[in-house]
Amino acid sequence: MFAVTTPATLGRRTCAVLAAASAALHGVMLGHAANPAIAVLMAAMIGACLYCARDLWLRGTLRTWCIVALMNLAMVALHLPAPVHHHVAGAATVEQQSTIMALATALSLVEVGVAAGVLWFRTRRHPTSARYNSTRSP
Repeated sequence: MFAVTTPATLGRRTCAVLAAASAALHGVMLGHAANPAIAVLMAAMIGACLYCARDLWLRGTLRTWCIVALMNLAMVALHLPAPVHHHVAGAATVEQQSTIMALATALSLVEVGVAAGVLWFRTRRHPTSARYNSTRSP
């Protein structure tokens, strides 16, 4: 078992589990893709979620937190205005997809909030690591 030594490590690894759960939700929806292009996009998102989960689990760099925030904001922006999928036959499947979509959107909003909080805290704590030093000459 992995030893968790600090609260920051525990939080970072909890967010890694959330990113892996996002990948799992995309995996569930992969079988319901309307066309091959959507299936390829979902497969890419699965890979991206797993990439972020791995990076969060191992390091949790500012770059990784930025990617997590931006990907989840993009997911929310794409899915919130989307109507219920019309390509699925049967009311139970539409309800199931709607529930999965709502869960994925809520999970994304949580990830955005956590990532924004981490980025805010870490850039305030180490201001020189997050901004250009204006006293340096080119």
